[in-house]
Amino acid sequence: MKVCIDLRPTQNEHASRGIGALVRNLVRETGRENNRQERIFLVDRGGELPGFSGDRRRIACYRLPRLHQLNWMLNQLLLPRLLRRHNIDLFVATDFQSYIIPPAGVKQIGLAYDLIPFIFPETMAEQPFLTQWGWRFNFRNLRRCSGIIAISESTKQDLVKFLGLPEDTIRVVYPGIDHSLFNIRNAEQRIPSRYGIAGDYLLYVGDTEWRKNLRGLLEALAEIPGDMKLVIAGKRAPTDPRLKKWLMETKTADRVILPGFIPDEDLPSLYGHARIFIFPTRYEGFGLPVVEAMACGCPVITSHNSSLPEVAGNAALYVDPERPENIATGVVRLLDNEILYNGMRSQGLVQARQFTWKGFARGVQDVLSEIDVVDTSAR
Repeated sequence: MKVCIDLRPTQNEHASRGIGALVRNLVRETGRENNRQERIFLVDRGGELPGFSGDRRRIACYRLPRLHQLNWMLNQLLLPRLLRRHNIDLFVATDFQSYIIPPAGVKQIGLAYDLIPFIFPETMAEQPFLTQWGWRFNFRNLRRCSGIIAISESTKQDLVKFLGLPEDTIRVVYPGIDHSLFNIRNAEQRIPSRYGIAGDYLLYVGDTEWRKNLRGLLEALAEIPGDMKLVIAGKRAPTDPRLKKWLMETKTADRVILPGFIPDEDLPSLYGHARIFIFPTRYEGFGLPVVEAMACGCPVITSHNSSLPEVAGNAALYVDPERPENIATGVVRLLDNEILYNGMRSQGLVQARQFTWKGFARGVQDVLSEIDVVDTSAR
C-alpha cells in the first residue's frame, strides 16, 4: 500500500506549534519501523523542510502565501488529482486544511486536534467569510475518512457532538514529548539568565490568542502578593498589541518578562527553574506544554476543562480559568504548602512518562495497518 503523509504543517504557520512537533515526530518515529507500506510525503512547493533527509520521496503541492484564505480551496482542487496521479492508496491528512473529498480509490485518515471554530464560534466570526466557509467545509470532510485519529478523548467527544461522527470511526491516540530533551537532567541547566530571567518566576509557554486566557492570568498576577515575576514565553508575545494592552490595563508590566520564542533545547531549563507552570487556558485539544513542564519537575496549575484532566491526571492543581482570583489562590496555595508542592512535582514526573512519541507513532501505525488489512481483504 502506498501511503502519503502531509508534511506541510512542518513548513507553515504550524511549524513552531504543537501540530508541527506532532507531525515531525510522527514521521521520525514511523520511519524507524520496517513495514510493507511505501511512504511518500506531501510538501509545499518551494518551501523549506527542516529536519528531514533529502532522500525521502516527496510530492509537492502549490500553496499561496501563509494564512491565505483560499489555501483550503487549492487543496480541494489540487490534492485529489495529485494523489490520483501518484497512485496513492491512503492519504494521511495532518492539517484541517487538508481534509479533502478523496478521489475514487484513495482512502483518507484524518488527524483531529481540536474543534475550536465550533466551540468558540466568536473566533470564527472574526475571520473572512471564505475562511469561515472553508473551516466548515473541511471539517465536514472528516465524514469521508476511513478512520479518524483524535489526540484526546475530549476531542473525540467534540467530534461526535459537533460533527455527528460515529464514535467507532474515531481512535484516540495521545501525542508525546521528547523525553531525551524534557527531563530533570536538562532542567537543571542554568539557562534562564541568558533571557534576562533572574530570581523566582511563574511560567507560561504558548501562544497569546484569546483562548489561552492570558488576560485572566495577568489579572491573577495582580492579586498575587509580593513581586513574583511571570515569564510569558512565546513567539508572538513581545509584539502582540492585545497583550501590551492587557499589561497596561492590569498594571502588571513591571512583573512580566517577555523573552519571545525559546528554542526547544532551552525550554527544559526554563521549566526546571520556574516555581510553577501556569496554563489557565479555556480549551485544549491536548496541551503539550503541560506534559513538558511535568517531565522537567515543574509543578503545574491548569484549567479543569477540555482535555487537560486527561493529560495532567492527579499531577496538577486545577483552577477555574474564568475566575482570576481562583488562579491567584491556587498559586499562593501551592507556594505555601511544601507537601503539596513536592507531591505535585513527584506525581508530574510519573504522569509525564505516559506520553511518548514512540507510543503515538505506534498508535497511528496501528490505524494505518487496520486500513491496509481491510483494503487487502477487499481485493
